[in-house]
Amino acid sequence: MRTQWSLLQRCAGAALLLAIALLPAATPVFAQSLVTIRVGAGPDDQATPLLYAAKTGLYRQYGLDVQIVKLAGAAAVAAALAGGSLEVGKGSTLTIVTAISKGVPFTIIGNLSYYEAARPDIGMLVLASSNIKTATDLVGKTVSSVSLQDLNSIATIAWLDAAGVDRSKVKFIELPESAVLAALEQGRIDGSSTFEPYLSSALASGKVRIIGYPHDAISKKYSNAVLFTTSKWAAEHADAVNRFLRASEVASSYIAAHDSVSSELITEFAGLDPATVGNIRHARRGIALNPASIQPVVDAAAKYDIIPKAFSVKDMICSCALPLNR
Repeated sequence: MRTQWSLLQRCAGAALLLAIALLPAATPVFAQSLVTIRVGAGPDDQATPLLYAAKTGLYRQYGLDVQIVKLAGAAAVAAALAGGSLEVGKGSTLTIVTAISKGVPFTIIGNLSYYEAARPDIGMLVLASSNIKTATDLVGKTVSSVSLQDLNSIATIAWLDAAGVDRSKVKFIELPESAVLAALEQGRIDGSSTFEPYLSSALASGKVRIIGYPHDAISKKYSNAVLFTTSKWAAEHADAVNRFLRASEVASSYIAAHDSVSSELITEFAGLDPATVGNIRHARRGIALNPASIQPVVDAAAKYDIIPKAFSVKDMICSCALPLNR
């Protein structure tokens, strides 16, 4: 296995070098004219287009010095951006919807990944030896999520509702994704809606199985990770935002077609064992925005009292965003 993975790593490394050589030409810029953009991102598969563009020098071709800052998750990214230590953030669509609903002056500048039922990258895990087969079997059980108000929690509640399960009879607790497998083995939880790269890592152990896909209850396809900044910074740096988005879109298109490169990048960024992420279920990519892909998140957040009421997604998207139908 080590020898085989070593070969895969060498191949992926070669792919990265080839990708650098094949990068599309951009208008030459002088080093001193580079615009610095600090981008906060959590250690998940959704961040790989950003990692690729930074590592290959693609952002520099677009006149940008993009520095990727690894943070714990969307909440930490949003706090850092609001505090001025970042220019751009990558975060859960729900986190940004919630912040904007509370009056935080954020604006969404781009999409980053989609959840799609046809190729799910988030699933409800239980022990392989468990007698839990469906959502109804979770009555009287304990399930976990990173936060009790995150998109995983909302999706799980919506999934339980769709199955006719009284959600008050299922206990929810907060738990980091990295601790899910151990918690299942120790009996501290009975299930967890788990995302990549932790989903594939847990499945590779042979100790767990998937009983369903809760996020299907939000929508068969929706945006689950976005790029965002403050309205003020976007207005003052319109040209830099445009270049950042166009470079990110090139990277996203490349990553979508090269899973091995994506796996290598997220393995390094998240600090995971390479042998456990070889079969990772990669997110659907895409930087351009379609408001209809974000509206299901707003509607679900309102339905489950995360935000006071639903609103039009058009109010939270920057005019600088790349439209899906351009």
